[in-house]
Amino acid sequence: MVRFEDLPANVQALMLSKLAMELNIHHCASLHDLAKKQRTDTAGAWRSICRSIRQPVSTVPNEAVRPHGNGWADPSVDRH
Repeated sequence: MVRFEDLPANVQALMLSKLAMELNIHHCASLHDLAKKQRTDTAGAWRSICRSIRQPVSTVPNEAVRPHGNGWADPSVDRH
């Protein structure tokens, strides 16, 4: 698996744009919410995004699990 941070900037932007589109389409606030809706984990939801745009499967980017609004985008992220 490729580290997201090691991908070219244009590929990173494409993947994050696709994530934003998927969140909007499915009315989800975070990757974690999208994963719950798809009945998978966050890594599984991210893999499906990577595959849907025919890009290498990468690690979940920090941008996808950063704090979101007043809460956290992914509750598995340690808050301390």
